[in-house]
Amino acid sequence: MSKITTESEPSFSIIGQGIRDLSFENLIDFNNISDKQPEINIGIEADGKKLNDDTYEVSLRINAEATHGDKTLFLLELEYIGLCQIKNVQEEMIPGLLMVQTPSMLFPFARQIVADTTSNAGFPPLFLQPVDFAALYHNNQHANSNVVGNA
Repeated sequence: MSKITTESEPSFSIIGQGIRDLSFENLIDFNNISDKQPEINIGIEADGKKLNDDTYEVSLRINAEATHGDKTLFLLELEYIGLCQIKNVQEEMIPGLLMVQTPSMLFPFARQIVADTTSNAGFPPLFLQPVDFAALYHNNQHANSNVVGNA
């Protein structure tokens, strides 16, 4: 039995992904290393924009700063992007695909880059906890009326 597809069927796919920007500043004084746990502050944002009729770009930005007392140990900034193709989907469903589904699919790759970067810089790998992008998106929608914007 063969499957018949039509051009009007809804479709969503990631057609490309990768690092747009990665910055790591290692500010540790290797002569004065402490075995105490540093405080780590993490920020995660997602943003989406339309590129053409059915192609969108989603940007996942992760910032991490490790401090010990008043000294900064490292600063990490990662912008990881995904290109999505969305066809024949109702307009009101697109923001959810861009701000929830796509970041959820990109996050494991970005998480691995963060862990590898911190590990390669001489720190224990920074393993980010899973993120609830749906909650992030809905919380941000209440604060900002921009439908395809920050999550």
